Amino acid sequence: MKKYLLHINLIRVMISDDVEEVLITSLLDKNITINDFKKLYFIRWKVEIKYDELKNRLQIENFTGESKVAIEQDFYASIYLSNMIELARKQSDQIISSKQEDKELKYQYKTNLNVLIGALKDKFIIMMLEKSRYKRSKMFKSIMKTVSNSAIPIRDDRQFPRKMFLVRSKFQLNKKRCL
Repeated sequence: MKKYLLHINLIRVMISDDVEEVLITSLLDKNITINDFKKLYFIRWKVEIKYDELKNRLQIENFTGESKVAIEQDFYASIYLSNMIELARKQSDQIISSKQEDKELKYQYKTNLNVLIGALKDKFIIMMLEKSRYKRSKMFKSIMKTVSNSAIPIRDDRQFPRKMFLVRSKFQLNKKRCL
């Protein structure tokens, strides 16, 4: 095995008065300031949330078989479902915001992702196999109505302590939930 030296920077960033994050980067450019890294950290956060959705809600690392074909099929099905969820979430968020327009509410509301995944899990394949465009449209509108009626509030600045623990094997083969 070849050995090589890797140069990295450890950057300590204060997220709030009492929360500190240590960022690791291979960027060695002295022109990039700590504040630049802090901004990048927050920009990247949406990507991290997507990884969380793929890994934990859609179980992208949980495969139903060991063959290359089974792994690729599960991977691409999860990515496809993730894209459909995102499209449906955007449409549902538009429906929710249009319902809120004239109301004085304490919070803004957004789509409940768990309800959306559950609704798509139950009806998406049946909807896609339906030959009638009218029936597919009706099924989709039903999903959107269910999901937009289950909106959750957006509560800014909520923080919970991280639970750090070691997991040896997150998934057992052929134990994938039905998505």
